[in-house]
Amino acid sequence: MGKRAFLLAVTLVSVAFGPWCDAQDFSKFDKAKQARFTKGEAVVLERRPGEAVPNGRFVTEGTREEIWKVINDKEDAENFVDGVLESKVLKREGNRILVEQRTHVGGPKGAYRYRLWHTLTPMTRADFSYDGGEIKDIEGSWWIFEGNDAEHCLVVYSLHIHPGFFAPQTIVKHGMKKSMPGTLASMQKEVLRRRGE
Repeated sequence: MGKRAFLLAVTLVSVAFGPWCDAQDFSKFDKAKQARFTKGEAVVLERRPGEAVPNGRFVTEGTREEIWKVINDKEDAENFVDGVLESKVLKREGNRILVEQRTHVGGPKGAYRYRLWHTLTPMTRADFSYDGGEIKDIEGSWWIFEGNDAEHCLVVYSLHIHPGFFAPQTIVKHGMKKSMPGTLASMQKEVLRRRGE
């Protein structure tokens, strides 16, 4: 079975159809998807940013620095990300960190412990890949793009999980369509909470 990444992004403020061009042009989506984005709903996309098929960019409130700090706060992720039960940094090597997490994925086993290498491009992108644990494979990325102003950025989240024998891909994919919007919403909530402190 080939890998299929899920991508979600969420609009939490009104979207302007400004000069966001080429394959990332939000305006190329159908009216139903555009309506969902403007309501602040998450949407599953067909392709990752930069791939040949048109994609969207989606606005979330927060500066690039605020969003980056939340995405990369692995020590406290269990306190603000839905589904993350434990999270800690095991090792740092330049722009890479090794993180151990236990998360609720679904299926008969429910929670899984695993390690991920995160490769960081500060303020822009974070890619993560599997290093071992109780699942078969996991990989994904966070992207932060420029928005229409410094207080709003475009955030895209990609994730592929293969838990192995314990949960078939159909069950995992169904669960991810429900859980990934919660992850994005919890990130947005944490950005705003920290801003208010």
